[in-house]
Amino acid sequence: MNYVSQEELFKILKGAFQVKLRLIRKEHAYIKMIDIWNYLKINKWCKDKNLTISEMVNDIIDINIDKVDLFLKKQLPNEEFFHTNRVFD
Repeated sequence: MNYVSQEELFKILKGAFQVKLRLIRKEHAYIKMIDIWNYLKINKWCKDKNLTISEMVNDIIDINIDKVDLFLKKQLPNEEFFHTNRVFD
């Protein structure tokens, strides 16, 4: 599947993000869709080639949320990152 922009791809994957957030909400209620998106975009998807939507959905559901949590905590002090990369919420 081809997409025009990252924002369009994010919208396509929104259902998978919502499922993941429901699965983690008790322990990690502060983690948002965009946090998982940024973690996977930077740490996994940029290294992969010819990703399919189903592979990306699997990555979202299977992600170790503790890694996202650590990633987020490292990024939060950097206000520029925080303001420019949480725009899809």
